[in-house]
Amino acid sequence: MNSLSALAALQSDVDALALASESTVMATLPEWGSLTILLIILHFETHYATVLSGPEVRACVTVGDLLKLIPSRA
Repeated sequence: MNSLSALAALQSDVDALALASESTVMATLPEWGSLTILLIILHFETHYATVLSGPEVRACVTVGDLLKLIPSRA
């Protein structure tokens, strides 16, 4: 899966990322918060059969950082 299709899949599951690009700083998103983090965790469990922790998601500064977790875990 390339980064564009991975981003599109993430955007379809997490409304807060709908207009985000790989360079978007997640903390600047108006909807950024604990619910968004939980939706990201659920997305990774559902699509990649892997478990992320809240601190792992919060450690990602940009959406691109989050997408970089996919190859290392898939």
